[in-house]
Amino acid sequence: MNLSSAFFLKGLLFYNYPVSSNASAEVAEPKYLCWLVAVLSFLGFVENMMVFWILGFQLKRNSFTVYILNLAVADAALLFGICIVSVCYASLDKSSKIKFYIVEAVEIALLFGYNTGLYLLTAISVERCLSVLFPIWYRCQRPKNQSSIVCLLLWVLSVLMTGIEYSFCLQENGFSAECWIVSVVICCETFLVFTPIMVLCSMTLAIKVHQTSWNSPSSNLYLTILLTVIMFFLCAMPLRILYILLYMYHFRVLYRIFPIVLLLSSINSGANPLVYFFVGSSAKKRFKEPLKEVLKRVFDCECVCETEIEYTEDTVDDTETTGSKF
Repeated sequence: MNLSSAFFLKGLLFYNYPVSSNASAEVAEPKYLCWLVAVLSFLGFVENMMVFWILGFQLKRNSFTVYILNLAVADAALLFGICIVSVCYASLDKSSKIKFYIVEAVEIALLFGYNTGLYLLTAISVERCLSVLFPIWYRCQRPKNQSSIVCLLLWVLSVLMTGIEYSFCLQENGFSAECWIVSVVICCETFLVFTPIMVLCSMTLAIKVHQTSWNSPSSNLYLTILLTVIMFFLCAMPLRILYILLYMYHFRVLYRIFPIVLLLSSINSGANPLVYFFVGSSAKKRFKEPLKEVLKRVFDCECVCETEIEYTEDTVDDTETTGSKF
């Protein structure tokens, strides 16, 4: 998930900064990397569309797969935009007007995909954390349409934040006072609200994974969430820091690392389906099972909830038995 490609394209295409005396080598290196990013982003796009198709049309939906469906859509949109941007830069002439208009159109999709992914990952972590801390409530009292309502609200929030960011920062190239204010709001939203919530919930899930048997149905789901969140922090969160630096300080040297940033972003968004596959498939049957069965094993939320309730009831019974002895 990536916010940087807009700056990457504008930096490489529309800013002239002398980095080395060998101009041809300077242009060739990012072009080769852009083709690599284009291939990886296309493969990731196909993977996410496969996940969307199976979870959306072949498996029974539950409270958790609704979030995964929306996350797959956000990742697919983001990877599609990255693929277009990479091919656009690597193939079209620097002065092409078509390239400029394509970049302008794709910028919005990239911002939208990143913000939506951040919000959905936080919601996924909170959802699972609630099922761990309050399993009986989650099973019996949780509103049936909660996942759909939360996803809708998060998409609306993403539209709002993307529109504000695009209007005040990208179109103004990050120099206006309004962009500074927007950057501060984004920093607070990202690093003081969503990130701490995601970290706390992930720590709770990590403790649960440590306490749960690896043969338990819930262990696959918790491990999937943890790996997805870790990938996000490693590959996506640095992008937020980089683009904020560009908004506020406009360091031209940062343009040089944006091909690598695009590569990390493609890996992050394309890795989620691979995480689902390797966590859900057994070592003996790997690459032999249908993907439908693998995803069903990972996201069988009903089985996970029953396991959590049984674990809670067993804990209560053990406590009562211990108390009766005294």
